[in-house]
Amino acid sequence: MKIIPIASESLGVRSLATYVETEDVKVLIDPGVAIAPKRYGLPPNEIEFEQLRKIREKLNNFAKECDIITISHYHYDHYTPFHDDEYLDSKDYAKTLYKDKILLIKHPTEFINRSQMKRAKVFLENVKNIAKEINYADNKTFRFKNTQIKFSPPFPHGKDAKLGYVLLTTIKDKNFTFLHASDVQGVIFDELKDYIINECPDLIIMSGPPTYLINRFGKENLKKVDENLIDILKNTDAQLILDHHFLRDKNYKEKLSVDFKTIAEYIGEENYLLEAYRKDIKDGKQINFKP
Repeated sequence: MKIIPIASESLGVRSLATYVETEDVKVLIDPGVAIAPKRYGLPPNEIEFEQLRKIREKLNNFAKECDIITISHYHYDHYTPFHDDEYLDSKDYAKTLYKDKILLIKHPTEFINRSQMKRAKVFLENVKNIAKEINYADNKTFRFKNTQIKFSPPFPHGKDAKLGYVLLTTIKDKNFTFLHASDVQGVIFDELKDYIINECPDLIIMSGPPTYLINRFGKENLKKVDENLIDILKNTDAQLILDHHFLRDKNYKEKLSVDFKTIAEYIGEENYLLEAYRKDIKDGKQINFKP
């Protein structure tokens, strides 16, 4: 199995887009990318827009290669909508991105909040005549020869369901099991921890806790995330990659005791935390941070 992370906060954008290739099928998970319209009260700088355009081109190129696209939920950094937005660099890319693809996607009306339900409705109206096939994936398993793509039941987006629900994606071939845990924001709930352990993953890519919003997230929830991640690693042979919301915090390394890598570190690059260090970028050229 070939696993290629495409985008994430450690690569300078908001995303957890990942490409997976087995002998049987090519899969693009959560094909979205974004930058924050505001952080520290500041708009994005040109360095961030440049990185957004660079990653968008990369994402579009991987979309051309894939057979299957999965969408864990309907936040814009996890799928490409059918409208233009400068903070998504979306333009008309969706018309090509989803064309002739098999879509395995979050159910548009069940276990979903109001805003995502509206987005899902618009998305389906636009994609229904473009995609090759559309399947609602919640708690279902799909098989493509020797490759199994399994989706979890809906789990809350973070500490509660106010932001909706997300699906975890497990891809398994003859020799390897990969688990993509999008926007769970760490493992707060024991039910989620048990689900991940039962999947027996070899590699986990997970959205870590949003410690840059610690007062909203809660110190007790952060403690629970740390305990559950330790338990997952004790009970599996998984390598753990934490990124996304977690890497919006300059001091993320100090927040958990568990052993993990960022996506940038996993692919052998330096961390490039553009949002976390937005106010440290000077004159659109200089960036002052320690990766």
